[in-house]
Amino acid sequence: MSAIGAASGHRRMRMFRSAWRRGHGYARRFAPILVCCVYVACPPPAQASEWREAEWDWRAGDLIFRSGLDPLDDLIAQATRTAFGSVAIVRAGSGAPHVVYVDPENGVTETLLDDFISGLGADDYAAYRVRNMADWGQGDSPVSYNALLVAYGHAADRFRLVGGDAYYGAEMVYLAALGAGVALASPVMLSDLAEGHPEIREAFLTDWQDHPYCTYVASREGCWDVIKGTAIVTTGGILESPGLEKLYPLAE
Repeated sequence: MSAIGAASGHRRMRMFRSAWRRGHGYARRFAPILVCCVYVACPPPAQASEWREAEWDWRAGDLIFRSGLDPLDDLIAQATRTAFGSVAIVRAGSGAPHVVYVDPENGVTETLLDDFISGLGADDYAAYRVRNMADWGQGDSPVSYNALLVAYGHAADRFRLVGGDAYYGAEMVYLAALGAGVALASPVMLSDLAEGHPEIREAFLTDWQDHPYCTYVASREGCWDVIKGTAIVTTGGILESPGLEKLYPLAE
């Protein structure tokens, strides 16, 4: 690795840590899109008679939790004893509600809510809503706008890094809510997440040579020494947030 490459790697690491310490890197990334003016990217909602029924009185911006979308999400959920691995955002769409989520192969994409939960039982997914948000009904809310306008179409972030043009599911949801003024979780250090769970460490070291923060190190151990000090947002952290209200399923 050249001196220029090493210096670039060190600068990126310092910028990453500095952004977390300041605590506003995420907010800056989403703040400009609180006002939506790109009409073509935000199709108007269909008439109420066209919406398919959901198991709850859905609103755009509701969060859907489920597993089986991303193997790394599910692995983290197992380590943290979280009921679901991945999280997505409901948005208003033409003909029926849609869900914006991160597919590990296709990146930030969307599908019909019906398709997103197809084949799942009441115990296989859950719906939540951010508390104390304005009632936007079935028109898009700031949370769903944020996910749609900023993240949609970007690649999936297999390294779970803050910033950049790629996203992972929990990050997308965290940022979308933060852009609407709500912090749903506290990031957790990778070293803490992997403590007692070597499978997490191994998963994050997969393809370590391609990791942006490890281009200037020569070994897996050296890469771990670099990335263990980074922080990620987890689905479990969001799910446990007191800022959420559970909508479905409810205890009988």
